Amino acid sequence: MAGPAIAYLLMVGRRGGLPRLRSELGWTPVFVGLAAFGAFSLALYALRLASAASVAAVRETSVVIAVALAAPLLGENVGPRRLAGAALVVVGIAVLGAA
Repeated sequence: MAGPAIAYLLMVGRRGGLPRLRSELGWTPVFVGLAAFGAFSLALYALRLASAASVAAVRETSVVIAVALAAPLLGENVGPRRLAGAALVVVGIAVLGAA
């Protein structure tokens, strides 16, 4: 992810100069980057302990969690298509768990 991060910094710096670049940098992007790195590291560690299918199934629960929190926290409209997608993920996880 270093390449896209450097490209992003160069793009923001070129379009808005140093003041805009400073406004984009802060603790929030650092925290999000570290959290993403931590989540990926945990997934790699889980692959050492369990089968790839099991780890992939658990990782996909983030889709279900996102749908569950979309309306109350983000105020998004959760329509039937999104609910159906989340339900399919739950069914897939159940099938992999039963196998």
